[in-house]
Amino acid sequence: MSLADERLPVAKPVPPQTSSSRLSAVWLGIRSPHDGDQDVARAVRNVFPRQPAAARINREHHLLITHALAQRGMTQILDLGCGYPANGQYGSADPLLSQNTHEVVQRHWRAASVTYVDNDPDVVNARRTEIAATASQTQTRTRLADITDMADLLDQVERSGAVTRDRPVAVLAHDVFPWIPDDDVICSCVASLREWLPPGSALSVTHATADMTPTWIQRLTGVYAEAGLSFRPRGRGFTTDLFGDWEDLYGGPVRVIPTARHQLGHHESKAPDFHSAGYAGVAIKPST
Repeated sequence: MSLADERLPVAKPVPPQTSSSRLSAVWLGIRSPHDGDQDVARAVRNVFPRQPAAARINREHHLLITHALAQRGMTQILDLGCGYPANGQYGSADPLLSQNTHEVVQRHWRAASVTYVDNDPDVVNARRTEIAATASQTQTRTRLADITDMADLLDQVERSGAVTRDRPVAVLAHDVFPWIPDDDVICSCVASLREWLPPGSALSVTHATADMTPTWIQRLTGVYAEAGLSFRPRGRGFTTDLFGDWEDLYGGPVRVIPTARHQLGHHESKAPDFHSAGYAGVAIKPST
């Protein structure tokens, strides 16, 4: 399936209510044309001044782990809850963070397949527009799908040829699950995903937590609720359980630790843990 086979969605007016994707773009330095986003962003910073730093920490981890997985031979990538392009129509993120997932992977594997997934039509439209502008990226696709309907999502990517189950797949689920309020739904979807993935596949998760800054995060959750956004930080145990019986990327039990400390080379690796305000873990599906 080439990009020519994938129709761009019909452009729709962006809703006035803010979204987690638009706020994430603001934290990374991408200008939003919507006043409502800026109002919510100011309210967030008032109760949790470290939020922009936490988002940048998460984004740098995303790029570092994508690089690490590509180095290990992963040539099929699913980027779940991908959000807006890092260098889209409203400007670019911080230069350190302005790479997109497919750009990192395809530096290692020119023919690698990267599939972006999001349930926001505006995000999908922005991703497809950006990819279509680069004619060489024939193995980069974007799917409109909801990860809470994992069966449909996996059926889409398999039927489209975006992913084949004859070799490992790397799944990136970074800052996705905090925006889904139901614990059981998340656990069920991730269990289905783990079962479906072929041996040798990788699952990378980051998840916001109140463990380091309970008072600030409680206030932050209230601000998001007033903006119409469901935000649910969770503890280390919840994130650890998402990996089931898989082993850590580097061997042994899965390490779920503050995001900035997970990957060597992270610029914020020596920052206090509350700067991360989240956990990261990466695991590999065993062969038996």
